[in-house]
Amino acid sequence: MPNRRTRAMRVDLQKCVACGVCEETCPVGAITLSHHKVRRKSRADGGPAFSEKCVLCNLCAAVCPAKAIAVSTEIIEGTARCDHCPVRCQIKEGYKGGCQRYTNQGGLIETAEPLKFPERETEEEFRKSFVLSTPLVSAVGAGSTYPDFLPAPIQAQENVDGIDVVTVVTGAPLTYSSVLVKIDTNKPIGEEGAPVFFKKREVGHVTTQLYGSKMISLGGINFMKKDYNCLLVTLMVAVANKEPFSLEVKGGAKLDLRVGEAPTINGKPGERMKVACGAGLQGIFGNTLKDLADEVIILDSDITGLFSQGRVGSMLGLKDTGIRPQGKYATPGRYFGSVGDGWGGTPVTNPLDAIREYDRTKIFPGMKVLILETSGQHAAMLEADKKGAFHMIDVPKKAVELREVIAHCSEPSLTSALYVGGCGGSARAGKAENPVQLTQAVHDGRIKLTLGGVPAFVLPGGGINFMVDVGKMKWRSFTWIPVPAVVAPIEYTMEKKTFVELGGPAQSLRLLSEIKAEEEKKWKEKKGAGS
Repeated sequence: MPNRRTRAMRVDLQKCVACGVCEETCPVGAITLSHHKVRRKSRADGGPAFSEKCVLCNLCAAVCPAKAIAVSTEIIEGTARCDHCPVRCQIKEGYKGGCQRYTNQGGLIETAEPLKFPERETEEEFRKSFVLSTPLVSAVGAGSTYPDFLPAPIQAQENVDGIDVVTVVTGAPLTYSSVLVKIDTNKPIGEEGAPVFFKKREVGHVTTQLYGSKMISLGGINFMKKDYNCLLVTLMVAVANKEPFSLEVKGGAKLDLRVGEAPTINGKPGERMKVACGAGLQGIFGNTLKDLADEVIILDSDITGLFSQGRVGSMLGLKDTGIRPQGKYATPGRYFGSVGDGWGGTPVTNPLDAIREYDRTKIFPGMKVLILETSGQHAAMLEADKKGAFHMIDVPKKAVELREVIAHCSEPSLTSALYVGGCGGSARAGKAENPVQLTQAVHDGRIKLTLGGVPAFVLPGGGINFMVDVGKMKWRSFTWIPVPAVVAPIEYTMEKKTFVELGGPAQSLRLLSEIKAEEEKKWKEKKGAGS
């Protein structure tokens, strides 16, 4: 027999090659290949078998390279259906769903784990963390110390709300550093991994696409080894100091950018950031969408939403219209979109093209299909004629009002950047006799790391590797030296007792008031001499 049916999954054994992909991928371990998978007398011999654990998530059908497993839409008796995500697992009593978060207990879908309650900091711990989160002085204008064994240039102390606080600062040259640029846009900028150029020199690459944004990595030690490394460093400093810069993606877009401003892509300014993916908007505005049309397609280059087919539409009483949008089927009502310059970052520029195919037997005269996209910039209404063909008509007032709500909820496109580096170096001698003690104190939270007064996120694992939002910096905080290296303003703030425990040079500590007075006097004298 060419077909085998176990539970509700149908396997075409003529197509099955017993590759094992379904067995490896199954999230609940419900699939096993028979012992004939190695030595099969014919294609009809062997193949996957499905146990009672199977929840009909259809992942096996999606990943099967031979397309031997058919998608199942059947309802299985003796199971409970989980509606907590679009997969809608059908779970047998005592078993868990594909995500392992939910289980069937007595015919009811329950969470598989008890609710967890984090412990709160004590009032004293919270107050101490708050006090240490802001340095006494920034490293901007502090200078640096070279070679590394000398104490840091500024080591300030002050009593803040009853806590003896110490801040040690230095302008640290960091060769191991990079800049991660985030561009809020639905517009395509280039393939992931594509090289990025500055003044015709390769300086980084497109990394990935996040929720409504594209990411570009600039710099890093391998690019620092290039002959044009000084050009790269000046670019990184310009980005971190919120100066304008231009990039070009190989095979992609030309970008004119500045942190804190809208991106310009191929000469066109960025517009709005999407509110949610196309499928996500179905849930957010479901109650409104159900009364606007017989079908709704929300175009999105990531996940296009088809309202009637998805769980939201079916819960609200819509029947599957037989209409299918552009994109690759993912789960009911969700289609992976493709990238283009049209609506929602897709190739669709004509709303009529939003419909890829439809079942004419389900189309009736006057049937209406609303086409939206995820930033609320466009809306169109289609209507079927007596022959089953769709034509554009005026968008009703209520649909226009919804589009305006979506547009109001979408944020302006923005360029932002994270400076990413690894520090320690010249500042360590100002605080610790043993460098690893400083690293441990930073990871333990006993020392707060800031750059230019802005808190940094310290990455887990070894070393002091961090990310900081340069858009929050008040000053032109970064410079560079032709080593080459970016000079970053590093501040370590801690309790005085921590400073002493780490072996910091207590004789170098100075009262914050003294440092302020000396700085004021110095610049008054310079101003007088200049006049």
